[in-house]
Amino acid sequence: MERIEVTHTASLHAPHPGLGDTLTLQDKAHVGGEGAVYFTTDGRHALKVFHQQHPGLEQHLTRIMDRLRILTDEQERFILPPLALLNRFDGQPRQGFVMRRVPPRYQEAINLILGPEQAAAQFQRGRTWGSYLLAARSIANSIVVLHAMGFAHSDIHYKNFLVDINEGDAVMMEADGIVTPGYSKARVAGLKGFMAPEILTRGAEPSEKTDRHSLAVLALHTLLFRNPLEPLIEYADDPQESDRLGWGAQALFSEHPGNPSHRPANLGRPLYKRGVLSYRMLTPELQQLAERAVLETGLHDPASRPAAKEWRDALAKSIDQLLNCPHCGQHFPYPHWLDPPPRRACPFCGQRCQRPLPAVISLLEERRTGNFTPIRRKLVLGNGSNIFADMTEPHRFPPRSRTSTKPIGHVEWDPRGAYRIVNDGNTTWISITNSASTPRASVLQGSQRLSATSGQSIPLNAHALIRFGPDQRAAVVDDPGG
Repeated sequence: MERIEVTHTASLHAPHPGLGDTLTLQDKAHVGGEGAVYFTTDGRHALKVFHQQHPGLEQHLTRIMDRLRILTDEQERFILPPLALLNRFDGQPRQGFVMRRVPPRYQEAINLILGPEQAAAQFQRGRTWGSYLLAARSIANSIVVLHAMGFAHSDIHYKNFLVDINEGDAVMMEADGIVTPGYSKARVAGLKGFMAPEILTRGAEPSEKTDRHSLAVLALHTLLFRNPLEPLIEYADDPQESDRLGWGAQALFSEHPGNPSHRPANLGRPLYKRGVLSYRMLTPELQQLAERAVLETGLHDPASRPAAKEWRDALAKSIDQLLNCPHCGQHFPYPHWLDPPPRRACPFCGQRCQRPLPAVISLLEERRTGNFTPIRRKLVLGNGSNIFADMTEPHRFPPRSRTSTKPIGHVEWDPRGAYRIVNDGNTTWISITNSASTPRASVLQGSQRLSATSGQSIPLNAHALIRFGPDQRAAVVDDPGG
């Protein structure tokens, strides 16, 4: 006999335009602690149905839904806003809300943000660390969107994000965990390990400042494949009290220079040699954010924690500092900040960076005529590296993907021992070099001037300032490589 699939029906109120007031849902549900999630038979939406009635929940969800109606399409990429509230489920009064369905290729982040050994196994099957960097950027973007709307979240951790690791995309689930500080109370305390210490020590309510802690921990967990605050010693005979102290009053950064109590074994050893990644493999800007968040005063002083926007921007700018290891094929931040150069090595396989070493340039923007200011964005350029418009046009960050973007230039290694940057665009590039190192603001007075129109190239000489055309960014060559 033909099997008849059992379905459910849901009636809604306050639906978004085009959604309708009735949904037909598949029988199979994803059941969690608070509720069950059903997918619509057309595969476009999901419905969360709470197991129990919660006083005030409908008003809380209505406030969230009304505020999030103004999200742009770009903002909605990172968050799942409520699109309607549930009125009845199979004819019975129930509480819940509708959201769009994320494509099946997305997985819960907890299944992807692995421990060091599991991550190494995934990498050796072809996955790249750069995808995790993109995922961390997407996670930070979701928190930026929340904070821009005046919201905070009571439950930021790796179970509440769906990730497409092949594309580096991430989207936040659990809109019911959103709170409005000073207006609505949190329904859950959060997940131990990601909660800010003050929640455990004095019962602080979720806020932007507690979110800053949770985001820092989650971002570092995503990049290093371990919780940077995990306690490695016991603080009390009772396990629950020990946990409360270890994540709360006694919280300690695993790489604290003066206290090794939480320092994992094999820290800094290459990952593929049973090592543990150190935060010092990250770009200097990300290292500084980590120190502000979990090493210095930020751990117990919420006001000094980096904002979500700082994490988002630093993660975005890190994309163009990745190097592809010729030995193991892994992507990693090229450690241009380490001197002498022989110290620079792949954190995954341990292979020393081989010559010719890549060049490193810092981007500048013109604040006043002839006066350029660093924007804390560096490019690591090796043979074959491309130059894109988002690198040269003011006020732009790296996009999510450049797959369909045409380069405006590229870099070639001159066998005579230097890198040259080739102009593939339609503006004239100019290189200005002094005979000695010159302050960036006055380097326009340099004594040597070279230009390159389309198809021509200019050398990446040390301390040279390169102008990419009128009203465009400039760049100073920090390290000519080679």
